[in-house]
Amino acid sequence: MGSHEDERLLLEDGLLQDEGIGLYTGDGSVDIKGNPVLKQNTGNWRACPFILGTECCERLAYYGIATNLVTYLTSKLHKGNVAAARNVTTWQGTCSLTPLIGAVLADAYWGRYWTIAVFSTIYFLGMCTLTLSATLPALIPPECVGSSCPTASTSQYAVFFFGLYLIALGTGGIKPCVSSFGADQFDDTDARERVKKGSFFNWFYFSINIGALISSSFIVYIQDNAGWGLGFGIPALFMAVAIASFFSGTPLYRFQRPGGSPLTRMCQVLVASFRKWNLNVPEDSSLLYETQDKVSAIEGSRKLEHSDELKCLDKAAVISEAEVKTGEFSNLWRLCTVTQVEEFKILIRMFPIWATGIVFSAVYAQMSTMFVEQGTMMDTSIGSFTIPPASLSSVDVISVIFWIPIYDRFIVPIARRFTGKERGFSELQRMGIGLFLSVLCMSAAAVVEIYRLHIANEFDLVDKEVAVPISIFWQVPQYFLLGAAEIFTLIGQLEFFYNQSPDAMRSLCSALSLLTNALGNYLSSFILTVVTYLTTQGGKSGWIPDNLNSGHLDYYFWLLAGLSFINMVVYMNDGSGVHTGDGSVDSKGRPALKNKTGQWKACSFVLGTFFCERLAFYGISTNLVNYLLDTLHEGTVDAATAITNWKGTCYLTPLIGAIIADTYWGRYWTIAGFTIVYLIGMCTLTLSASVPALEPAACVNSVYPEATTAQYAVFITGLYLIALGTGGIKPCIWPFGADQFDDSDSQERVKKGSYFNWFYFSQNIGAIIASSLLVWIQDDVGWGIGFGIPTAVMGVCIVSLFLGTSLYRFQKPGGSPLTRICQVLVASYHKRNLKVSEDDSLLYETQDISSAIAGSRKLEHSNELRCLDKAALVSDAEIECGDFSNPWRLCTVTQVEELKILIRMFPIWATGIVFSAVYAQMSTLFVVQGKLMDRVVASVTIPAASLSFFNFVSVIIWVPIYNTIIIPIVKKYTGEERGFSQLERMGIVLFVSVLCMSASAVVEIKRLQLVRELGLVDEEVAVPLSILWQIPQYFLLGAAEVFNFIGQHEFLYEQAPDAMRSLCSALSLLTNSLGSYLSSLILTIVTSITTKGGSPGWIPDNLNEGHLDYFYWLLAGLSLLNLLVYMIFSRRYKEKKAA
Repeated sequence: MGSHEDERLLLEDGLLQDEGIGLYTGDGSVDIKGNPVLKQNTGNWRACPFILGTECCERLAYYGIATNLVTYLTSKLHKGNVAAARNVTTWQGTCSLTPLIGAVLADAYWGRYWTIAVFSTIYFLGMCTLTLSATLPALIPPECVGSSCPTASTSQYAVFFFGLYLIALGTGGIKPCVSSFGADQFDDTDARERVKKGSFFNWFYFSINIGALISSSFIVYIQDNAGWGLGFGIPALFMAVAIASFFSGTPLYRFQRPGGSPLTRMCQVLVASFRKWNLNVPEDSSLLYETQDKVSAIEGSRKLEHSDELKCLDKAAVISEAEVKTGEFSNLWRLCTVTQVEEFKILIRMFPIWATGIVFSAVYAQMSTMFVEQGTMMDTSIGSFTIPPASLSSVDVISVIFWIPIYDRFIVPIARRFTGKERGFSELQRMGIGLFLSVLCMSAAAVVEIYRLHIANEFDLVDKEVAVPISIFWQVPQYFLLGAAEIFTLIGQLEFFYNQSPDAMRSLCSALSLLTNALGNYLSSFILTVVTYLTTQGGKSGWIPDNLNSGHLDYYFWLLAGLSFINMVVYMNDGSGVHTGDGSVDSKGRPALKNKTGQWKACSFVLGTFFCERLAFYGISTNLVNYLLDTLHEGTVDAATAITNWKGTCYLTPLIGAIIADTYWGRYWTIAGFTIVYLIGMCTLTLSASVPALEPAACVNSVYPEATTAQYAVFITGLYLIALGTGGIKPCIWPFGADQFDDSDSQERVKKGSYFNWFYFSQNIGAIIASSLLVWIQDDVGWGIGFGIPTAVMGVCIVSLFLGTSLYRFQKPGGSPLTRICQVLVASYHKRNLKVSEDDSLLYETQDISSAIAGSRKLEHSNELRCLDKAALVSDAEIECGDFSNPWRLCTVTQVEELKILIRMFPIWATGIVFSAVYAQMSTLFVVQGKLMDRVVASVTIPAASLSFFNFVSVIIWVPIYNTIIIPIVKKYTGEERGFSQLERMGIVLFVSVLCMSASAVVEIKRLQLVRELGLVDEEVAVPLSILWQIPQYFLLGAAEVFNFIGQHEFLYEQAPDAMRSLCSALSLLTNSLGSYLSSLILTIVTSITTKGGSPGWIPDNLNEGHLDYFYWLLAGLSLLNLLVYMIFSRRYKEKKAA
């Protein structure tokens, strides 16, 4: 299920404001006198108590009639079970159908306030009439005598049904308006009030159920035990209280002006589009007709942005040549605005979602019909107290009252952490959960009925119309589940239809929401009629006879459960017209559907792919230094240098993959192609460690035979094929995962922030397995199987990638980023003598909404590096010839801004190099240091390389802590969506890296102190200092990773030009490459300088006679200097802005 959050993108985004910035509301609301309203004096929760009080009393009155109505019809008017159920559902259906009348009046003429006021008076008259019909003896049929029950006279029926349908008419002006009127009290342009509005819908429904609870318990008891006159009179009195409550809040209310008839506007769109059926819709939507004012031509409505769906309706907004000639644009039956057309499109897009609510309403209708009739045939006594069967609906109400605060206070905050949505779930997700619960509800009802019929059979009560000795409390689960389903479906429906409806059609859409109740009741009546007709053929009693003991009500409940399940499946496939707003496509090149592609459903395969690839990579790299030392007999410095060079290459090859992805293949096919190369490299490396002819001879005493040229060749070929393979995966895999979240959708954008954290989490799950299990296998079982397992996992990685293909969203490659960069440099050089205008609107940019670069949005002009703006200057020669198509002489503003962004990012990017040099020590000198420490823990020898396990454990611990604890706390102080900005996050890590190297130096000082004390300086043996002393340096490095690499990935993805994201991803990885090369360079320089004059140097093969601590202090100093440089440039950095 997707989100409809972007159904109607408002053009007036500039109106969105924080609470307190404006004195007046920004949504056009007025007070009772028609004046603009002050925020502090009106609306919000100060006005809502009166509305909630009105709703509570009105619902108490409504349910005071509806809850036990079936009992009144059967016991007083002497109707049969089916006839009574049919009458109730038909009346309830009408109660949900009349809101269409009230909605049209409210939206077109009276406004919501006056519609509620007028119709509540009609409602009250209906309540009084109904009370009289149940009070005056002349209006009540005689009581039954034995089995003889006199039917009501025509006049008695007339008065009863007149009052009943006056109530139905009265509720038609209240139901579609009161929830919308309450929501109107929250300014839709104020972010804080918008969040409060989400809670309003929950508490609105809460107030409904407080009224319903009183009705289904207290009022029902009075009706059954004190009399129907009093039982209907009390609800009539509460209706009077509802009217008084409503008028009491008048000075505090905010009012929305009616926008004219929504039905007329819809007809105008249809007529205008039909009249212009032979005209073509222009590709450039800016050519469609719209008013030039900031506000919409429709009273009480904001402008709506054009959408690319249902383009046939766009013909209504096409300006014909005749209209251009005459200048006549005022005939709405011939020419409509884009906003008017989009209103109609919204209703059409909402239709499938709306339709799936009908079956749920049919299920809900059973609560006041078949659930009650089922309850009458069960044991309703508790001791000496008899429970009216209709009172069991109080359990449904209690369920709602129980679930609303639980949902609002607990479920929403928990769900928000995973979904990133303000309200925890989107309205669509919420409704979907409710539909699932409705299946469970009907299944529970069927199971109870099966058990009831079983007891009836055992006690030989099948032919007797008497209650079965099974407690009515067996019905509690079905009522409770129905209450839970209400919380999700009906409240989600209220919120969905208010938020997604056009501004000037909110009462109508609210009525459409209620219309599902009407149609659901009619559907229930229809199903009852069909079932009764089919099952009573041949003189059978049928599924639902008057004596339920001889029927099969369970079959009816199973039928509804089946229909509910089918309905849920259909619902999950609804919303197929909702596409992403970032230009992504599906695997077949069509615009990607939000509900069927991307988000976490696709990311699970991306994360699985990355997890397997990282397990394979770390399965090779973590212990590679020991393979070089022990099997290939390399020296310490040579082994460390070989690994850092290889790792540097692993981070350099991503430039190749990035250019191929951004220019030609796209990210998906680049990943697919390079994983094959990667797998071939893994197989080659496994062979080099498995085939005896490809390994050097084992050591004999102190003689270490060198590997032959052929042996080195096979090993290095496999190793560097892996380096090439990873070059197509690393720069593409995390941007490809981020592509699964629509950047134009605020809710998906928040999820994307969490994605980067869990992406890194999945990497470290793979790494932790590699650094523990695989390292142990390599050291204790053998290198052949130790490399073979990562190879098999790499095969799984490829399978995982391809399995998710149908769910992925794909971004089209935008052409060579390097070519575009060169074009800007060449064009600006060509026009070096031209002067850049102060008016940046004179710089060249395409007139279309989208950028000229495929897969990219337009970028806003910035005032930095203005020398590059010369590339976008339109020269006199270009104006004369009208040729603007040569990008080597004229570039767009967006193309120029792409290069500016890369230049601005450069200093931030460069400071990552020193951190990567620090990080490179984990798989080199940290391991070498560990080998000369006591590795025995509780009789188990720990491989030195396995200490990297604690680095990965640190990451795995810190990612959820950061996501669920640190972010919410920091967000309160910074106001940032993600707690820290990416730059702040990266700055923290550079400080932690200083601490990491300092901790490493302190451990080495302690180790060397023991070396001297024990006289082990000249012996290459382990020192009796536990290897667990290394844990702090690994743990600090893990914490640093969480802040730096994740922050860096997020920063480079968010700030990168849209069509250069793989390239910028590769630049992120290039810091690792250059960091590894820097580490090799520092090692070489330090070794060269410190070994002069025959000295062993800081890092000899025997570390006991060296000074590795000095090397660590050197890196700590460089890290501190790097932090200071970073702080200077990060303060000056300006973020990119989409136009």
